[in-house]
Amino acid sequence: MDEFLHAPCGPDPSSPTSKMAPTSPASTCSTADTTTLADIGAELKRMAKKMVTKDDLTHLTNNIYEAIKSEVNGLKAEIKAQEHRIQQVEKRAQTTEDHSTATDTALKRQGTLILAMRRQLEDQDNRSRRNNIRRGKI
Repeated sequence: MDEFLHAPCGPDPSSPTSKMAPTSPASTCSTADTTTLADIGAELKRMAKKMVTKDDLTHLTNNIYEAIKSEVNGLKAEIKAQEHRIQQVEKRAQTTEDHSTATDTALKRQGTLILAMRRQLEDQDNRSRRNNIRRGKI
């Protein structure tokens, strides 16, 4: 442990893998750069206080869950409203389709009646002409 605490401050600049500029051999780490175990322990405690705990994660997860739940409930309400509107549209479409079918049926029936009336009119007209011809010959 002492080797770790009292090791040189950085990599050996004279090593072939070092990317640092060479320094003078007189430069060594100052005594202010060395730390004690108490300082390290205090630093670890300070860092541990800043770390997220299980309770924090649970609280955050619950907040996210509640936010998602409220969004889903909102979406469900919108979907129900859309379903209601779709049902109304389908009902109107069915009513329109039924009305259209009834209108088509009535139109065909009236076309048939008009054709029958035309035939009767022509028949009456033809009979009237025949009667006129017979009277004229007498």
